[in-house]
This record gives sequence, C-alpha cells and structure tokens, in this order.
Amino acid sequence: MPRSLKVSALLTFGLAILLFPFFEICKHAPALSLVNAFAEDPYDAVGSFGIQLAPFLSLLAVLRAFRPYQSEKTRDRQQVLFARAAYFSCVSVAVTLGADMIAMIRHPSLWLGVSAGYLLAALLGGMVLLTALVLWSISRVTRLLPLRSPLQRWTKASAFSLAGLLILALYPEELRQSIAGELLTIAVGAIFLFGLVWALGTATAPSLDTPFEDVIDDLVAAYQWEKAHTDPSDPSLALDSVLEKLLTLSLVRSVLRWLTPRKHPWRIALLLGVFMGIALLLSAMSGEGGPPQLGRWAMVAAVFIGAECGGVLLGYALLAKPLGLFRPDSRP
Repeated sequence: MPRSLKVSALLTFGLAILLFPFFEICKHAPALSLVNAFAEDPYDAVGSFGIQLAPFLSLLAVLRAFRPYQSEKTRDRQQVLFARAAYFSCVSVAVTLGADMIAMIRHPSLWLGVSAGYLLAALLGGMVLLTALVLWSISRVTRLLPLRSPLQRWTKASAFSLAGLLILALYPEELRQSIAGELLTIAVGAIFLFGLVWALGTATAPSLDTPFEDVIDDLVAAYQWEKAHTDPSDPSLALDSVLEKLLTLSLVRSVLRWLTPRKHPWRIALLLGVFMGIALLLSAMSGEGGPPQLGRWAMVAAVFIGAECGGVLLGYALLAKPLGLFRPDSRP
C-alpha cells in the first residue's frame, strides 16, 4: 500500500498503545487515583474494553497496510478495509476519552482545585488532541477512497451518540453497590463503547459490498511473505516446519475445522472471550496475592469471564461485518 497509508497505520497503532498507559497511570498512580473521576464503572468499564478494542483494530490496520497483495486491484479494494480498521480504532479511543470527560463533568468536586486534578485534565486533554490529529491524518490520506456515507448513516450515528451521552451522564451510579447492579453497570459501559464505535465507525467508513480478503487471508499473505524472505539458516524455520507438521495431524485439522470462523464465526469469538476473561482474572489474582477464599474468587471468576465474553460477543456482533473480519464460507 502507499507509504502514506502505512504511516497512518503506525500512527493509529501508536495512539491505541498509548491509551493503555494513560488508563493505567490515571487509575493507579497514587496522586491521580485520588482525583480520578473515571476510575469507577460504568466509565472504568468503557476504558477496560477500550484498551482492548483499540489495539486490536490498530493491529488489523497495520496488517492490512503492510501485507503484500497479489494484484493492484486487490490492494486498492483492501484500502477501504484498511481505512475502516484505522477509523474504528481511533473512534474507540475517542469514545473512551469521551466517557472519561463525562465522568469528570459529573464529579467536578473530585478534581477541581487540586494540582493532581489539573494534571489529570491535562493528560486527558492531550490524549483528546492526539486522537484528533491521528483522525485528521487518516482522513487526509484516505480522502480519495470511496468512504462517503449517506446522510441517514450520520443521522443514526448522531442519534446513537446523543443517547449514549445522556445514558452515561444520567446513569444512577448507586446501582453499582450490589452485584446485580455492578453487572448492569459494566454492561452499560460495554454497550456505550461498542454501540458508539459501531454507529460512528460505520458512518465514517460504510461497509464494503464487493468481494474482499479477510483476516485469514491477511495472515496467510503475511506469513508467506515472511517465510519467503527469511534466511534458510534462521532457526525460526524449524519452528515453522513443526507447526506445518502439526497442521497435517487429523486431530488438529478437526479442531481447526470446528473453530474456523468462516463457517462458525461465534465459536472463535466465544473462545477469545473466555481466554481474555481468564487472563484478566489471573492478572487480578496476582495483584492481590492469590485467591484467599475459594468461594469469593469463584464469583469473581464468573464476573470476569462473563463480562469479557459478553463484551467480545457484543463487539463481534456489531463490528465483524463492517470490518470484514471473516468472509463467509458456504462449502459443506
């Protein structure tokens, strides 16, 4: 792809990665945590899902920008999918920061008049400015692509955005005092993030109706290019050989056929949700020195895994098609 698109992909990736330390520093730095108005749900739920969604989408944009294409026609068609992944990543960062700003507006007494509070506001403002610059960069290099949306898409996006802002601004935060209320609050945060990313993203870059190459095609093309350009003496080729032999085993092939997202898209999404939930649970357990009470941690595990699965499935339902993650496979 053109060099300008590759630069935009790297800028998008950098912005998405920067969201994670911003989120962690604001939440855990001793001074900032005391004035952080968005450290509680539903705002924290928006950030928790945002720091996962934005890097994933930015990696998708990088993969599509740098992978080789067999023909110029295919490359040009895939530029629309690249632009959509880049836009969606930046929009996910913007929506996350928007939730943070709503929290600060709702709780001005927590940070106004405190030096750490002004530092928090400055960090948030810097992230907002950086996000705007990256979005401008993407729009500048993709201005010639067929990304125009009909007016009704922008009307829908505006309506969704207004509804989401009102829900988050007026949400009764006292509901999170109970377990059921906390689960509802997390769900509201997830719906706010994925719903607005879907509405704003599809308005910015509408879906592609022509045939396209999906993520599996992207990964295969990148792997074949890497293998063709690797030194024959490189030890990594031995690992490639082992993996290729594993793929010939009937058991492995059966598992892959059962998981293939082109035929069974929801299975891989559910598996990813469970994996991410377990990873987050282990991270939380290590931070608290391990599970002191089996019953308590069983409940915590159910919350972590359930919330993560719900978020992944919701995001997949809304974003898989416009992002062109997996093309359908009708073969028996």
